[in-house]
Amino acid sequence: MRVTLLAKRYAQALFDLAVENNILEEVAQDMILVKSVLEESRVLRKLMANPVIDYPKKIKVLDRIFDKKIQKLTHKFLQLITRKGREVYITFIATAFDVIYKEYKNILPVKLTTAIAVDEKIKKEILDKLAQVTDMNLEVTEIVDKELIGGFKLNFEDYQYNNSVKKQLQRLAKVFSENLYISKK
Repeated sequence: MRVTLLAKRYAQALFDLAVENNILEEVAQDMILVKSVLEESRVLRKLMANPVIDYPKKIKVLDRIFDKKIQKLTHKFLQLITRKGREVYITFIATAFDVIYKEYKNILPVKLTTAIAVDEKIKKEILDKLAQVTDMNLEVTEIVDKELIGGFKLNFEDYQYNNSVKKQLQRLAKVFSENLYISKK
């Protein structure tokens, strides 16, 4: 079974249970915490991926790390995943949960890349236009990339709007490299 499909199925099951129990916000925060802990701790990732260590020991480790920090539902879910031998996929499941959660809440993650820190007024103009087009709430991540020279890039879903000076220079270079000029002799 493909990892993304497996992760999506488990994430959807957890999501449905969280909605049913009216603790969606809390479980969403729990999954963010679980994912960040696993991503930051190489030792924990190696332990979870080790087939020699049996699941009761892995569950004890997870209990020690997350006890009283996450909801009971999330805790039981992690135990179930571990008992089923799917603990290596927890970060993938957390990512899939985040996607499902944002889709449910009508949130669109957007990456705004600029050459310098962007002025709030200009940022608001750009994002207001995008919000009107998509009719979604925007969750913006700002990135500064000096190689753009000027302008901006917007990335969301599978789309990219590149209005950077670097891209415009690349387009000009391509036009000039074709050299359509024919001399008349």
